[in-house]
Amino acid sequence: MPHEDYMKALKAGRKDYHLHLSRGEYPYLQVLDEITSFVDIVSEVNLGLVQIPTELIAGTKSVGRRTAFAPNFMPLLEPKTEFSAKWTALYSHISEGIHTPVIAYEFMNRFYIMEGNKRVSVLKYVSSPTVPAIVTRMVPRRTGETENKIYYEFMEFYRLSGSNSVWFSREGSFAKLAALVSADTLNPWDEETRSYFNAAFSRFQTAFRSRGGDRLPITEGDALLTY
Repeated sequence: MPHEDYMKALKAGRKDYHLHLSRGEYPYLQVLDEITSFVDIVSEVNLGLVQIPTELIAGTKSVGRRTAFAPNFMPLLEPKTEFSAKWTALYSHISEGIHTPVIAYEFMNRFYIMEGNKRVSVLKYVSSPTVPAIVTRMVPRRTGETENKIYYEFMEFYRLSGSNSVWFSREGSFAKLAALVSADTLNPWDEETRSYFNAAFSRFQTAFRSRGGDRLPITEGDALLTY
């Protein structure tokens, strides 16, 4: 008898798969190797152990297992397979916590898993807000594109704050936010400032979403800066 929770996760995966198909969108995980094959990567930076927001995990590093998961990271493979057995075994330890970090790559503040896709799937299934990961950042060459400019501003903000939760749609916003949080915009924030900022943003994010803010054509960072 297949594990009940694997069947629920499989149902969620199939639903997401068909939803993407109905929209004419790719129904599997995004693959970073394919995305960056058209991008000039100028460096790779080891970020070490990072708690990455689960909602920012966009796909997998290489082709490998991409068709095993829908875009929401829920499984697509049939029950009574080795894959479902391993997924279920991981889930059975969820009460103890899954502490082994996954191996991930970050590109444009989205994360792609190289090792640990099933761990991510299980953690997403139980709505874990973050996943521990050993992260390597892939840095694209500077261009004149707005998104690229904002990403370079984000990397400077990350150096100060250690936060990857905030994103903006307009240039200059990261610097404005950093100046509002700390008068010192050159040196990384101390742990107290980082903790205060993360807690404040988390509260704002919860309030923003609960009032339908995610339906607005702005990011949560845009709203926070206005607030």
